[in-house]
This record gives sequence, C-alpha cells and structure tokens, in this order.
Amino acid sequence: MGVWEILKGEQPGIFKTLMNYENAGQFGEFSTEFALTNDNLDGELVVLKNIYIPIQGKTTEIDVVMIHEKGIFVFESKNYSGWIFGNTEQLNWTQCLQNGEKNKFYNPIRQNRTHIKALAEYLGMPISEFVSYIVFSERCTLKKVPEDSCNVVIVRRPNMLKKLRATLKATPIKYTHDAIQSIVNKLYPLTNKNPEEKQQHVENLKTKCPFCGNELVLRKGKYGQFWGCSTYPKCRFTRPIK
Repeated sequence: MGVWEILKGEQPGIFKTLMNYENAGQFGEFSTEFALTNDNLDGELVVLKNIYIPIQGKTTEIDVVMIHEKGIFVFESKNYSGWIFGNTEQLNWTQCLQNGEKNKFYNPIRQNRTHIKALAEYLGMPISEFVSYIVFSERCTLKKVPEDSCNVVIVRRPNMLKKLRATLKATPIKYTHDAIQSIVNKLYPLTNKNPEEKQQHVENLKTKCPFCGNELVLRKGKYGQFWGCSTYPKCRFTRPIK
C-alpha cells in the first residue's frame, strides 16, 4: 500500500482497509473498485461490482465492471503474492512463493473471457465492445505473462489507473449518457442478489472445475469415489468427496 497513492485517493487508507477487509480476495475486488471511483478517472462512468450474469441456467459472477463513455471494462481481481507465470491459452497459471511452493490457478484470461461472453450475450452486444482487465495485487511480480493487447490487459493494481488513463486518452467517446444508463439499468438488478441466490451460486460452483470451468463428475479410483473433471485427461483436477 503506497502512501502517495493513498493521499491521491487511488488506494484505500488504513481505516477504510480495516472497515472493508473480509478476506484477501474480497479486499482485492474492493481495492479495484476504490481505484476506479473517487474521481480518479475523467469522463462519465458508472462502476458496478459483484454482478451475477445468467448463463446456461446458472450464474457467473463478475468482480467489477466499469461502464465508461469510452468503453466497457471488465475486471477480474487476483490478490496473489509471489511470482506469476502463464500464457494466453494454457489451462492453468502458476504462482511461485519464496519458500519454493508452487500453486496452480485457472487461467484468468480464460476466466474473464467466459465472463465477457456471458455479459455480451446478456446485453446483446458484440464481444469486441468489452476490454478485459486482469488485475493482480502489488504483492506479486508478473514474471512471465502475455503482453497487453487491444482487448486484454494484465496489470498489477498500482499501475492499473496509469494504463486505463492512457487507453481512455487515446479512445474517442463511444457511449452517450442515455446509452450508459441503459446498460446500467440492465445490469444493476443483477447486483442485488439475496443471500439464498448467492448461496445457490456458491453451490453451483461446487460442481464446476475450478481449473477449467467444466463440469465435475463422480469417478471411482483405488481408494473409492472422488470428484474429477469431465475433461480428463486434458484437465486432471480432482476433489475428495466430503
């Protein structure tokens, strides 16, 4: 957490951090939302968070969406530490910690691509209208990740606003006030989910592979039944039955 960024209103201070910290993942989303608001960006914009988009009879949750007069930006927050390695199309990326531990996590480009596809279908808009931002915490080092493209940006949170400002400065206005409000009016009801609906979303996730997003199926092995990815051997994720 940088003192200068706190003074500029780009990062939450200690008090706001304490008031809004539930867990590392949730706080990463809050920090991203905080940076996008507080008059940190020029132009008309609306920021929505925790949007449950319907897809194939279930829902997919988007961390943060910014509807700006110059584009629609979809943010996936990753509050990891350590070194981060990954490429565009591989199934999983790798987190390497100082103690030598390595952890796999589902490719966030693919993850946000699924979010954007669902969002585009729900709004009846082409996928090209959306820009994917994969935002990692300041606690990590992006050792080997893809270069930015016109529709995918991978960035550590302290550099997010700098990249956004450069993009917005070079982009003409695309959406009128009425167009922005029309999009917001369609999405806002999807942010107001009751506890039962949120729990159902969580339950649905339990049947999804966290690595590739495909269905988990019951399999039988040497030591009994377990949950395994339906795409095995392409994806080798397994989960014990509890």
